[in-house]
Amino acid sequence: MSFKRLSALLLLAALVCLPVLALSQGARSFAVLPFKINGDKYQYMSKGAQTMLTSRLAWPGYFEAAPRANVDRAGNRFPAGPVDAQSIMGVVGSEFLMAGSIDFKDAQASVTLNVWDNKGKGWTKTAQVPVEGLVPALERLSADVRTEVFQRPGDDAKAKEAKAQRKEQQSKAVVPQNAAFVVGDTGEAPVGPAGGPVMNPQFRYEGGAETPGRWQSQSLRFTSVGLVVGDFQGDKKNRVIIASSHTLHAYEYFQNTLKPVGDIDLGMRIKILRLSVIDIDRDGHDEIIVSAMNDPEGNAEPRSFVFRYANGKFEKFCEPQKMHLSVVRTPPTFQPIVVGQRKGYHGPFEEAGVSEMAFTNGEFQPVRRLRLPTIANTFNFSYIPEGNTYKIVVINEYSYMKVFTPDLEIQYSQEEGYNSSAVYIIVDERLPGMDTGARDTGVEEFYYLPMRMVPTSFDSSGKYELLVNKDISVASQVFTKFRRFSQGEVHSLFWDGVGMSMAWKTRRIKGTVSDLGVADLRNVGQKQLIVCLNTYSGVAGMSNEKTVVVTYDLDTSK
Repeated sequence: MSFKRLSALLLLAALVCLPVLALSQGARSFAVLPFKINGDKYQYMSKGAQTMLTSRLAWPGYFEAAPRANVDRAGNRFPAGPVDAQSIMGVVGSEFLMAGSIDFKDAQASVTLNVWDNKGKGWTKTAQVPVEGLVPALERLSADVRTEVFQRPGDDAKAKEAKAQRKEQQSKAVVPQNAAFVVGDTGEAPVGPAGGPVMNPQFRYEGGAETPGRWQSQSLRFTSVGLVVGDFQGDKKNRVIIASSHTLHAYEYFQNTLKPVGDIDLGMRIKILRLSVIDIDRDGHDEIIVSAMNDPEGNAEPRSFVFRYANGKFEKFCEPQKMHLSVVRTPPTFQPIVVGQRKGYHGPFEEAGVSEMAFTNGEFQPVRRLRLPTIANTFNFSYIPEGNTYKIVVINEYSYMKVFTPDLEIQYSQEEGYNSSAVYIIVDERLPGMDTGARDTGVEEFYYLPMRMVPTSFDSSGKYELLVNKDISVASQVFTKFRRFSQGEVHSLFWDGVGMSMAWKTRRIKGTVSDLGVADLRNVGQKQLIVCLNTYSGVAGMSNEKTVVVTYDLDTSK
């Protein structure tokens, strides 16, 4: 089956799964035709843009989408003018018809949206934006249609009823209910810093350490590079492992603090890059995978250590592996597996790509090469399940997010930095055959490893979101190698058919975020969003940085 045909079938399946709203009595109907796309590699956006506009324009009690089967009757017809549009509305059975086109040229997209009513009156909206700005442009056009064409009524009885219905639907939306979260990037949660009343609901309250649903640890006297949570002793009790530059620190939650319960120093010649957790031998005890570099400032080589932890002691699970190892949830089962990659001949990563690894005879061996974009490596990619298929999300060397299909066709590119970190690998830029045995610091470059992306589903429907960190720093916008951030925000992103949109985000977090996770750190029977961060003490205060762990309750009962 061809990719185009498969994409169409997947989109159709996604649409069938969407809830179909029965037309309420008195509600007016509208229909959105598939968009005309000028650009072969963007044909998949035809139905994606159609689905997005349909969902944005639906307004229960006032304007509701015509049944999907009715819209399909129009086939490939595209209105040439008002008369043709009225004819199509007769086939579809709607009072309004939207037909749009998107022309792609180089990195620009020109959007035209035509709207007609059943009396022949028409409206035209246009936008010209970079490809990365296509989703916001469609959002703006749909808002214009709601305002200018649908003309939302005032606060009459029916408007109040519709508003109440929308509020009820939002209360049932499957997003974490927490005063420290901002839903939909609007900053409207009318809750003060301590969860009490507000002076004005239009004010945006950032909250503090005492905000309900938010817990903050004591300051730990080191700078962190990563964190994992797991049941390491098999006693159904989670513990926390936090990595500094070359040391692992173990903690358990005790009386509202993190109680130290052991550590292990890997040596000054080791530089830790990433922590991962997985039960390798399936004995009910999680193992800790530590991906690191040996002799990071000299002849740097990858080293991955695997440890067991129990009763305050770290025990070696196997000999150090001469490769990068990490843990990723991979299709089709999306169960966690170990993935790995050796050092390349002329770069930090093996050119052949990333492989699934199996532990046999005391070492990890590649068993299957993963089908990934060429820019992917052990640390910078994640899968997002989407019905019967999935997306591949990769963060490139500039911290920009790119989304690919299983056939490795790029579908979305976002020129906005996410998951930046201060953890780096030195890349030797010397040409092959020119290695003289001594390192020339004038030709070194740094590759900064992005933090892990966390795909997760907060409900039983299986709809996945991707948790990432958005760093906020003026200095980092000017100096590309400046990796200490005064603030950050955790964003929950989802694939909306055209690009990655925000479902919710945390309020500003003061400090440099070093890792993310979703686990029951406090052993309360419900998972929390976990953020590990380094306090920010200004440009001149690097030696004063400390580690703080913050958790956010995830109440998905609504």
